[in-house]
Amino acid sequence: MLDLDLTLKNNELCLVGRPADRGGMHEAGLYLRDTRFLSHFTVNVSGKPLEVLSFQTLSATEAIVTATPVRGGDRESEGVDSSLVVHQRITAGAALDVTFDVQAFGGWTRSLTLEIELGADFRDMFDVRGMIPKRRPVLHPPEVRDDGYVSLTATGADGETVRLDITSSPSPTSAEAAMVKRDSDDVAIPVRLAFAMDLAGGETHTVRLSLLPVPVGAAHVPAATGELRLEATSGNADLDAMVRQADLDLAMLQTSFPEGDMPAAGIPWFIAPFGRDSLIVALQTMRAYPERAWSTLRVLTANQGTQLDAFREEEPGKILHELRYGDMARSGQIPHTPYFGSIDSTPLFVMAFAKAYLCQRDEFLYDELIPHVHRALAWIEEYGDLDGDGLVEFGDKSKDSVHITQQGWKDSHDSLHWANGDEVEGPIALVEVQGYVYAACAWLAEVADLRGDVPWAADLRARAERVRTAVESRYWLPDAGFYAQALDGQKRAIDAISSNPGHLLYCGLPSVERAAKVVERMMQPDMLTRWGIRTLSGTMARFNPMSYHNGSIWPHDNSLIMAGMKAYGLDDASATIAEALVRLSTFDPEHRLSELYCGFDTDDERMGPVNYPVSCRPQAWAAGCAPMILATTVIPTKEESLREALPTKSDQGLPRRHPH
Repeated sequence: MLDLDLTLKNNELCLVGRPADRGGMHEAGLYLRDTRFLSHFTVNVSGKPLEVLSFQTLSATEAIVTATPVRGGDRESEGVDSSLVVHQRITAGAALDVTFDVQAFGGWTRSLTLEIELGADFRDMFDVRGMIPKRRPVLHPPEVRDDGYVSLTATGADGETVRLDITSSPSPTSAEAAMVKRDSDDVAIPVRLAFAMDLAGGETHTVRLSLLPVPVGAAHVPAATGELRLEATSGNADLDAMVRQADLDLAMLQTSFPEGDMPAAGIPWFIAPFGRDSLIVALQTMRAYPERAWSTLRVLTANQGTQLDAFREEEPGKILHELRYGDMARSGQIPHTPYFGSIDSTPLFVMAFAKAYLCQRDEFLYDELIPHVHRALAWIEEYGDLDGDGLVEFGDKSKDSVHITQQGWKDSHDSLHWANGDEVEGPIALVEVQGYVYAACAWLAEVADLRGDVPWAADLRARAERVRTAVESRYWLPDAGFYAQALDGQKRAIDAISSNPGHLLYCGLPSVERAAKVVERMMQPDMLTRWGIRTLSGTMARFNPMSYHNGSIWPHDNSLIMAGMKAYGLDDASATIAEALVRLSTFDPEHRLSELYCGFDTDDERMGPVNYPVSCRPQAWAAGCAPMILATTVIPTKEESLREALPTKSDQGLPRRHPH
């Protein structure tokens, strides 16, 4: 099951299978709280490996695999043994349960042995992703009892022990730890379980295996599948399929962490509480799931900054970036307990609070959360604005491997350059962050109006106007007809043409005239592709369509830009982006959007998008694009031409859509 393209999740417990290593990653395994509790799992029948005939994912928590032994154990020359079948039903709940139904046909009378080999390396998720720890958990010899109970354990750098308990029914005929050469303490010791069977023709023999991870802290609690609520009745079959899959993915990713319920950012790497990601998902899905937005806000307030802590980059009132539970976090090797290294989580928190109240006026939650909103606003002025110029910026950060140097949503280390490719020196004031601060104040002013607090509403609007004036005067690039991606440490406007200013449209900051210019520039061929808007113009020196942020295409980025276009009445452009996102989904068998895609484009309509090698699937803010489309715009039915919505290489200005 670990060598199949399989993902199952129940609350915090997640099984990730991969048919091959992607981008050099070796992520297959069973995870809970950032620890890999299963890293090795093979099944043989009397020494012969299994050939998978089919596998189906039945739900977020259940899959079934049908396989048959390879005759003679040689896949190349002998073929499969069609007289025996092994059905594996895999279910994620309180534990990972695997039921093997072994059935023989054609007068089979021989005995056989079902052989299962498994092991756990208990590595931290950050270690699996490539961040080498100072010390990996120390693996202990497996405990193997006569009744087949097996316990795999390891002690982390923090002295805490994690465990995987394995039970089976019936008890195995034999159970033993394999003898392997161990060059270091990070080699998993396989345990081999053997189940002897005597099968008559047509008889089925069943073996049940249960793998129960025991993490540090509270036990994992299984949860029911989240509620589905999105209406897939647009009249466009592709959009409806995309919406159905997004609803399933959002339900799957909704997770009850020890601190409360919120969406996990993505599988496999980000099953953890996040600030920026979860808040953007809240904004994308607000109309469909306002209660999830409120829950996200409550979790984040439980971890809001209270002190100055340089290692964790914590400051009073600041909203976290990421919270982790693994050994590397618990032992202080990484600062994620929680880590506060994002510049935009705090204004996004205020935006999401304001939008949640405007969407669902819950007075009880307002009273509970408003002190935290005041603290977040205070952080924006007292700590977010480093030099008192009214802009929020982050300073030069440590270039070690555990702190984030670029602290906007484009958080890769090389995501910000001048148009000619030169490096940018900080502190950095990203343009979209100023838009978030503007929207936080402007939207919150509407809330204050509804609450009858006229003086506070006036103060918030004045703050918003100061930010708007600063952005319009300091970020506008007259020659390009576009906004700068950021200001550098000398407050010079970074002239790279990027997708960042598109977020200003969602926030409502630009004038109508400048909004039109921004959209016109974004719809040019160096930015707009058949799959959406690139993160960086193809004319920039650092453009690389295979990079993480310098020319790739991120669906969530496009969804915010799309919603902003619609808010300014630029309906044709908004529908173009919506159509591009739907088109992307049609190239996935499940109509699922991945986290990001390579920024290649082609005029050959037979060719699909190029996948980014380690993109998360499913991923929360990619799934959030579907409800954002439903809430924002209407796109043509399938019978209408989607091609006409996209400009050709020679088109000028905004594209025109085929009329409905």
